[in-house]
Amino acid sequence: MDENLYFTQQKDICKRKQLKELFNQWIKQISTCDDIQFPDDGKKYPTTEYFVKDGFYPGYFSGKYPKVLFIGRETRGTASFHKSKDRILCDLEYTFKNSPNKIPFVRRIFYIYYGILTKGKYQFCDIPYPVEMVKNEQYGFAFMNISKYSNDSERSVAANYNLINQFFADSDLTKRNFIREEIELLDPDIIITANLWDTKIKQEYLELVFPTKDFVEVKSYKNEAILYDFQFNQKKIKFIDAYHFSAIGSDGENFYEPIINLLFK
Repeated sequence: MDENLYFTQQKDICKRKQLKELFNQWIKQISTCDDIQFPDDGKKYPTTEYFVKDGFYPGYFSGKYPKVLFIGRETRGTASFHKSKDRILCDLEYTFKNSPNKIPFVRRIFYIYYGILTKGKYQFCDIPYPVEMVKNEQYGFAFMNISKYSNDSERSVAANYNLINQFFADSDLTKRNFIREEIELLDPDIIITANLWDTKIKQEYLELVFPTKDFVEVKSYKNEAILYDFQFNQKKIKFIDAYHFSAIGSDGENFYEPIINLLFK
């Protein structure tokens, strides 16, 4: 696909180029690592076959709204589904057009983003469906996974933590912290993570990206989400860790309301 159909603003184009350069260096790093066995066929494939790029959607750098970055654990089925191996282009070409209402993970991000755009003005029952937001091109947020290795196994319905931890090991962040460099390029005002800590991701890896010393807890909401002040380089960022966006629960009560209340109430 021609990404210029979607990315037309000069700053978006420039930032996409910078991210591509970062990903190329990242791919060069992991290409030196051992092949990874794919569980469905038992064969080993190069690490570069698993790597999926991400970043931001059109309008993120427009300057009209707070820059919101959502961070998940891993992408699912993207490496083998979309030839670009680019989560952003896959969403713009397929997911957003065909099924934004149907996929809980995507649907909840849209709801939360709309609440942030409107500064918490609307109750959950009054906000539009994601398909309407797509029609109005209201998707100017950023999205990245903490692991760029795509979990494409049809056998698994859960996160592949062995693969996620392998990605951290292969990236060798102690030599060059690619994840923090990506966040720096995205320059968010708000970061919302999908339950990264209460998982089997090794804590020493998360500490390399999000050092505990850089967080100050501000408040929590019904034990469903926690708001922190996060010091990233020279910038203080509002940082919320919430339930994973695919978890069982109410879109409004467990996802939209906790985050919007923490930010605006």
